[in-house]
Amino acid sequence: MKLFYFCACEDLPLEKYPSQCRLQRELGTPNIPASDEYGSYVNPVSGKDMLFALRDYLRKTILANIRLSPFYSLLIDESTDRTMEKHIIIYALYLTNGGKGPTKCSFVQLLPIENGDAESIYNAVSAFLVESGLTTEKLIAIATDGASVMIGSKTGVVARFQSSMPRIMGIHCIAHRQALAAKDGFISHPHVFAFVDKVASKVYSWLGKSSKRHAEMWQLMHEFAIMDGKALQIHSIRWLSRGQVMERLVHIMPIVLEQWKRREKKWYSHATLFVVQFMIHLLADVLSELNKLNQEFQRNEFDVTLIGALIDFIFEKFTRRYLSNDIYGFANGSKHLTMFLNMAKENSLTFVDAKGHAHNHVLVHKPVPMSHKKKATHECVCIGKIYVQNVLNALTRRFADISVFNALKIFSPSSYPVDANEREKKTQEWLEKVIERINIDSSVIDIHRCINEREDFVGMLYRLANNKGMHDAWEVCLGSRSWWDLYPGMMQLWQMCLVIPASTAACERGFSRHNYIKSISRSSLGLDTLDALMLLSIDARGIAMIDWDDAFDIWTSSKNRRARPLE
Repeated sequence: MKLFYFCACEDLPLEKYPSQCRLQRELGTPNIPASDEYGSYVNPVSGKDMLFALRDYLRKTILANIRLSPFYSLLIDESTDRTMEKHIIIYALYLTNGGKGPTKCSFVQLLPIENGDAESIYNAVSAFLVESGLTTEKLIAIATDGASVMIGSKTGVVARFQSSMPRIMGIHCIAHRQALAAKDGFISHPHVFAFVDKVASKVYSWLGKSSKRHAEMWQLMHEFAIMDGKALQIHSIRWLSRGQVMERLVHIMPIVLEQWKRREKKWYSHATLFVVQFMIHLLADVLSELNKLNQEFQRNEFDVTLIGALIDFIFEKFTRRYLSNDIYGFANGSKHLTMFLNMAKENSLTFVDAKGHAHNHVLVHKPVPMSHKKKATHECVCIGKIYVQNVLNALTRRFADISVFNALKIFSPSSYPVDANEREKKTQEWLEKVIERINIDSSVIDIHRCINEREDFVGMLYRLANNKGMHDAWEVCLGSRSWWDLYPGMMQLWQMCLVIPASTAACERGFSRHNYIKSISRSSLGLDTLDALMLLSIDARGIAMIDWDDAFDIWTSSKNRRARPLE
């Protein structure tokens, strides 16, 4: 069973299980059957029985921990796999140790759905909750990717749950929101950005279609001392992939221009347009900053009280760098565009190779195809300012609920004002906002008790956990019984706030694991097998967390087993 557990955790095909058994036999490992005969349980069919036993044990343990948590939230996402089967992936965010431990986000189950409409998803999730023994009274929030089928105001999945449980929060993943805000920047001047995308896509396809071009590229990489010359492809779904594409394009620009100058005159003329180079460098700078923000939003156990500060920092940086200056100070301090504008003063791009030889490429001030207006420097700066302003406006619009996440700072002493009077005022405002937004049921949490406990709770938390965030401060308080005795209302409210999810990044990682397991060579995997393999691969890392006696009992009781001597 441990051998099959190893195969599952390492994402090895089930057919590799017998060869692992033979290897252990050759190494002289004790208690390995001496032969591969029927009844020795070293064949893939027997291995699958062990897989299902481990799955049942793990799911039973995870669901038991969720049921013991005073509150929990669901993270759900829908996807279609490589064999065109539609699935719903479900994660749960809950408190361990019966609500007295840290939070944990666990993969729970992969569910089949008939189609991707709201009714099918709602019915599948509702059936899952009933079969798993999870009550909706403890369900605080449902986080989704923001698709209309999920968050539709009348018939969406979240709205259907809210019709029977109005206090359930619907959370639109902050990482998806931020990615959509980056996409919204292209609303103005779409033909310009579309042509820049076309140039980037051409670089990817052109370099990938010929071994001769690859050989020439490697030679130029050596000449220019460029370590990585691989072009990247723009992903049609993940909008922030443009940032990585543009950064890599800037990095390999000396190679691209040299090759196109010799072999691709048409695209060389397009790539040396001033507006194209300007936008490539602008997007490399802006989207790289947005990528950093998105990566923060995707962190495990991300502290939601930091959302406002991170977005404010982006506003401050973009305003100072792109919006506050005139044409001569535009992008001052940026990594790529500043370098380009300094070179462009001579109307050429000059790259120096490893031997000190200069390679010049004249920049042309012509309009991009399908446009009739030349793009001089000041016009490009205007387009750049509009683009950045569009991004900031989209962030403001898509994060209209930022005040709710900011209000959770009442449990984050690192966010408390130093001045006692200001701290009193702020924490009172935060508590009122939390109570208003979460729509707390008075039968679950005594609101008046929370209001009365707030002043003393904040004072003690400020002194004992100063400079700690919401999760770290929670772990500090777990070590003392007195917190539960003195401030039961605030501690219960804290438990509720800890399981409010900010993003569905865990679901995206789960689908990445799903696609890795159900690869092209393993596309015939059934749903039960795939679900079991995902559960072990995601939730069962670390052999110490398995109670092998319990798992073995589940396996032996699943059917009659034929005992055979080991030797």
